[in-house]
Amino acid sequence: MNVYIERSLAALLEINPQLTVEVFTLATDCQQAGQVRYHERATVTALYLPEAEGARKEDLPELVPGFAMAVRAIASRPPQLVHSHYWLSGLAALAAYPQVPLVHTMHTTAAAKNARLGEGERSEPEVRLRSEQALVRRAAALVVNTEYEAAQMRNFYGAEESQLVTVAPGVDLSVFSPREGVCPLHEGKDGAAHLVFAGRPQHLKGPHLLVEALDLLPRELDVTLDIIGTSGTNYEHDLATRAEELGLGDRVRLLPSMSAPDLAQAFRKADIVTCPSSSETFGLVALEASACGTPVLASKVDGLREAVADGITGLLVAQRTPAAWADAIEQLVRDPQLRRTLGQAGARRAHDFTWQTTAQALIQLYQSLARP
Repeated sequence: MNVYIERSLAALLEINPQLTVEVFTLATDCQQAGQVRYHERATVTALYLPEAEGARKEDLPELVPGFAMAVRAIASRPPQLVHSHYWLSGLAALAAYPQVPLVHTMHTTAAAKNARLGEGERSEPEVRLRSEQALVRRAAALVVNTEYEAAQMRNFYGAEESQLVTVAPGVDLSVFSPREGVCPLHEGKDGAAHLVFAGRPQHLKGPHLLVEALDLLPRELDVTLDIIGTSGTNYEHDLATRAEELGLGDRVRLLPSMSAPDLAQAFRKADIVTCPSSSETFGLVALEASACGTPVLASKVDGLREAVADGITGLLVAQRTPAAWADAIEQLVRDPQLRRTLGQAGARRAHDFTWQTTAQALIQLYQSLARP
């Protein structure tokens, strides 16, 4: 989500010289607190609340009133419009500025997550479901990434058609693009492939499926996997332990989160980028990988069905089982020409998704709703 906010903000400021923006986020450590002038017309303020230090995920809703009060106290002037991201920020926006038009982007929803819970995945709490329902009732507009997400908002939360505005996220083509002289590790080689997973390692994102799938592949195939991302939980340790148990310790690497340029380079060197999530409102990783010219294997769910053009820029896997993923991986590993064709098509298609296009749609929405 941070990528979405940062890139859309930069594009908004670029295309609209009258726009001024104040961004507020929560600092859970006093050393993170402070204000940064992001742009001559935009500031980013990290607000520190002592009670946020060491707070558990389930405690975060209790911090909303204090955060909302701090925003009102520090904001340079009352806003004409508020755009909140994720449910907790939406609650804070309603508390801080109940009379100001609210544009809200869910990014993920409790209902969608709970509808596809896999083995070992915890359901989202009732407080989140109720809060998201309240946001749908009170928001002037709900920005969704795809038509599929719009349908979810109607079906799960009863959103009105007039509230829903579909705005696809973009990709920074100055960073995520093919590079001359940089090619996949096993380009053109039948029977070998380097896989990359990028994102927060957690059960719903599915990297454990990849580890189990690698164990099911024929032993003559030379397949390696990099899992890129940091969760701060025991999940990563469990992944590493499982890889060792399966004798895959030399084929599976767990790497920390990377900067965008480093991630783009990792995508270029990958033969296949994987997105085995149980739920995604869009799947920006899939689009960024495509922009780098790398084929994508993704779950056939939610927004991934729009981020990946099945059979054109990648392949969608209908079942979230190790066996299904092993079959899909083997298909691409054994067909380097298909990998090349999918990757080239993905790089072309990525040009349809830019942050400037995203920002233009958001500006039109803001102008239609903002108070004088």
